[in-house]
Amino acid sequence: MKKILSGMLFRLVRGYEIWALLALFILISGYFTFVEIATLDYVAVKTGYTNTFYLDLDDSVITKDNAEQFCYKKSGVSAYNLYRYRIEKIPQDDFDKIYTDMKSEPVYEVRTIFRLVFRSYLVASVLMVIFIPIFFGRLFSDGTIKNLVSGGYSKRLIYLSSLLLAFAIDLVLNVASLVIIAVLCLILQWLPPIYLPVLLPAFLLSVLLSFTITSVSIGSLFAGGKKTLTFILGFIMIATRFFSGSFLATGLLWSGQALNYSEVNEETLEKIKAGGPNNLEMKIDLSQFIEKYYLNGERIIYTFADESSYPKSVVNLLLAVIYTDPYLIDSTIEYIGYDPYLMARDGIMAINFAANAFWTVLFNGAAIFILNKRELHC
Repeated sequence: MKKILSGMLFRLVRGYEIWALLALFILISGYFTFVEIATLDYVAVKTGYTNTFYLDLDDSVITKDNAEQFCYKKSGVSAYNLYRYRIEKIPQDDFDKIYTDMKSEPVYEVRTIFRLVFRSYLVASVLMVIFIPIFFGRLFSDGTIKNLVSGGYSKRLIYLSSLLLAFAIDLVLNVASLVIIAVLCLILQWLPPIYLPVLLPAFLLSVLLSFTITSVSIGSLFAGGKKTLTFILGFIMIATRFFSGSFLATGLLWSGQALNYSEVNEETLEKIKAGGPNNLEMKIDLSQFIEKYYLNGERIIYTFADESSYPKSVVNLLLAVIYTDPYLIDSTIEYIGYDPYLMARDGIMAINFAANAFWTVLFNGAAIFILNKRELHC
């Protein structure tokens, strides 16, 4: 494997593809990261991209003079408490500061830094779907793979060497994304709320999702030997991110269990009103993929009924679609609305880790099996 990797690295460094990939990645990732940070209310006002923001909660207005009142940077609230806000009970002084003084604006900072860290995979994977058939496709188009097999190297070893190099590029691009985020945070003078027990798993999951997408591209190239097929399958894999199976399945699952506001017990509503929002805690029931609410430790029926109106077999099928979706966390950020801390604490991130590991192993195992069975005609 060492000799194969050395040869591939030599071709990689000497070729134009990797440098074009890096240049495009820096430009595209830098642009989208800049837009994501610069459109935060606090940052947009503070840096002059807009003059004022009118908040929906009351007549409060964010201006350049008072912008820092609404941001995490000088709040005195720990990142840990900010991430737990409206999910677990936090010190009342911190809750009042976030809820009343800052109008919950720091919540958007949490969601922004989480999206940026987790979605490191997206630009990298789109570019890798283009890069893989161009660079690794030359193994087939110029007969290199046939020569390697004739020289005594197994197809499996050639495949694993190529996969390892592609995974290494994935990792470099994901790390480069963090560097871009850090640089733009300095330029735009934004100090994001960093809470590593949530952000570190998000980054690792982003890397693993990159591996899953890369596995589809590398696997289809070696299994079929066709660049065009590799392009198509790679972009289909990317496109499924925008038509997530977990989002569709969640909508169906929740439709059988959701409660209208009028259906919630009046006594429960009075308890919530009397207890205050800081005493309302949320947990995810993984057996149903719904949130359950607790008031001062007591379970209350609030947004979902205890049991689904669907047959158990239907519920299990929908849960299988949700939990095997490699894009589950991305779908949850975009459409479902669970907060980062909640997903990390209640196991949704762990489930998504397992799903991506499963698909990565499955795609590569299938590719190696097909590669070993077929004849090389390049």
